[in-house]
Amino acid sequence: MPKRRKSQILSHQFSKLSLASKVNHLTLKFTILSVLIAILITKYMAEQFVKSSAQYSLNLPTPASRSSVQVAAKSPTAPLPVPAVKVAAKSPARQKFKSLTPPPPVPDWAVAKSLPIPSRQPEKQDLEVVYNLKKPPNFKHSQQLQAIVNDMVELATDQSLPKKPLSITLIDAKTGETAGYQQDTPRYPASVIKMFWMVVLYAQIEKGIWKNEKDFAPYLAKMIKESDNEAASFILDEVTGTRSESELKSEKFKLWKNKRQQVNRFFRQAGYKNISVIQKTFPIDYINLPEPEGSESQLLGNPGDWNRITTQHAARLLYEICYAGQAVSVQASKKMCGWLKRDLNPKAWRSPDSYDFNPVRTFFGESLPHTRVRLHSKAGWTSISRAEAAMVVTENSKATYILAIFAPDSAYAEEVEIFPKMSRLVYNRMNSRSSR
Repeated sequence: MPKRRKSQILSHQFSKLSLASKVNHLTLKFTILSVLIAILITKYMAEQFVKSSAQYSLNLPTPASRSSVQVAAKSPTAPLPVPAVKVAAKSPARQKFKSLTPPPPVPDWAVAKSLPIPSRQPEKQDLEVVYNLKKPPNFKHSQQLQAIVNDMVELATDQSLPKKPLSITLIDAKTGETAGYQQDTPRYPASVIKMFWMVVLYAQIEKGIWKNEKDFAPYLAKMIKESDNEAASFILDEVTGTRSESELKSEKFKLWKNKRQQVNRFFRQAGYKNISVIQKTFPIDYINLPEPEGSESQLLGNPGDWNRITTQHAARLLYEICYAGQAVSVQASKKMCGWLKRDLNPKAWRSPDSYDFNPVRTFFGESLPHTRVRLHSKAGWTSISRAEAAMVVTENSKATYILAIFAPDSAYAEEVEIFPKMSRLVYNRMNSRSSR
């Protein structure tokens, strides 16, 4: 075969091979592209199926089950079940559960007697009460009463007792006249403070917050008549919805303290300026607190958080309860004044079976004639303080006066005769004053 012809044949065959190679290459690219498109379509369809399935599970007419919530949470495209969470938060049952306070610890003597634990009405768990008397009584200063108070201060000086820690308020209930000594100075009132907690409790009772008023009777008797710290702790816990706890973190303590401070707001909004009545009285054996610890200690972070009231505060409150009969209501005042009544018969307060804390012995009532006087009082005594607020009604109601004395000093705490002597001085002078 001629060389030229052979060369043409080889060239033609090479062209065919080149064309076939190009066709095969294009076919391979098209095949790969088709496979990729098929994979993407398959993936898209799968995602749409998962998405529609998840949305369907969240729109079921029945309440969301735990499995449906988990599916929604795990799906990267499905929205979180926010509506379901909001519905749960607005549920009345859930709200009621959150506002309930755990049952309080109960003193051993209450357990021994199987005393009932007071319970609030469910719809009034967080209701805060206000004092019905918004303005202080319109007392006017009297020079005659001031002379009596000055003689009381001189009596203390004659007994070598300091004047600086002494405060006195004297009110002639019938005339509205008053006088005092350092009576605007806030002082630690010891157990006189329990009279204030009683008033807040009765305001809550009158507001219908508690299911059964009688459930409080044994605790009130112990707190007011015997000045029992355990009963006082129990009542303050119930009134404020708080419990003595271990030390609380900042935010939780703020909430806890705000609940406890409602007893301050109760009186401050009624004109009891600078009053602080949120601290329990110690020791409290049934919760193992010989002194403030945990949340109770946190309350003392500010010096003003110690219980602080004036003799004017104590005298005003006693006037509103027992003389005016206007504290909370006429009926409530009558009940509260009844708790404050003292038996002046020596057979009662001199008895060896009398309370460990005796509200007559070493206090105002000891020196008063028991057959001719009615006494309503609340006293307090610690190793470093002696305090009392009392309303005295003399024979045939010739004179009715209110006397409050605070003396937060160990000298007064140890001097068992000074309060009876001061009381007798006032009794004699007010009696002679009324006779004129």
